[in-house]
Amino acid sequence: MVIPSEAFSRVVVSGLGTPLDAELSRPAGIRLWQEREDAINMLLEKTRVTLFSFDLEEDTFYFLYVLPDGQQVERKIRNFNAILDMAVRGTNPEGVRFASAFREAIRRPMEGAVEFYGSLFSEEPRWNALTYRSVPAPDGIVSSIIGFSFTGDGKQYRKGGREARSQRSLRSLLGGGEIETAINEKIDALSAGDKGTLFLIELTNFRAQVEAHPELNVAGYTHALSEIILSDFRGSDLLGQVGEDRFVLFICGRTPLDIIERRAQRVIELVHRISMKGFEHIAVSIGVAATGAPKLQYHVLLQQAEQALGSAKSHGENNYRVYFEDDRL
Repeated sequence: MVIPSEAFSRVVVSGLGTPLDAELSRPAGIRLWQEREDAINMLLEKTRVTLFSFDLEEDTFYFLYVLPDGQQVERKIRNFNAILDMAVRGTNPEGVRFASAFREAIRRPMEGAVEFYGSLFSEEPRWNALTYRSVPAPDGIVSSIIGFSFTGDGKQYRKGGREARSQRSLRSLLGGGEIETAINEKIDALSAGDKGTLFLIELTNFRAQVEAHPELNVAGYTHALSEIILSDFRGSDLLGQVGEDRFVLFICGRTPLDIIERRAQRVIELVHRISMKGFEHIAVSIGVAATGAPKLQYHVLLQQAEQALGSAKSHGENNYRVYFEDDRL
């Protein structure tokens, strides 16, 4: 189904500060503003998401969330740049991770994701998974950072097995053994007509970069990489690390070749969006393999993706190739 849409001229309704359709009357504009407010309220209530914005001119961090009893809470933190400076120079790795991500987002327009354990959105420390975007002013300089966050108690990170994976509200990067088990479970559960696709992602110049600069925050970069990929893909998709510079992404569904190729290109774009110091020029190559009927297990898909990866690397940096049985690349 295709529902057509059209652009409209935007104006600010006096006293509301909300961009609206310039063709609307003031009463209609006020009604539309209220409907938008109602939609935001419903989002907060139904998803338990926390909305936030960091106004750089005001140096104030605002966030809005709903308590379990339905009460809506809006808070603000003043002098937020000083807090970031203190956190990024501190010894707490969670604080450094959060502050470093925001410092990068301040330097230039970008989008990303970061996960940390702390008490930013609550009195008690919690796991926070943030997705954020820098908003530039007309001159191109970042004026604010906006985004949303999900919080949890961290238990989902410590549990193992199929039940724990299915209950994760905050997804995380899986280890080599865990990703193999999880992918084989997905393959076994494939419905007729569905396809399972494995992307073998290699950061081709990662090791050389780290060896040349041992002071680099490798753990922080790996975390940023996993977060930005997981935040862009669906909740059912899996991501695992199978080497220092290698990752496996697995998706399921009725995915034709053009969609698979677009997803591979999207991963390359996401890698290049990470602007952590020392990792600005990381190159990536991807080998892709898919299974439907008959179903191939993880180790076979990995071998096929390995062959496709070799072909991608032979064509230069930042490429992908898909494995085909007929030509074996």
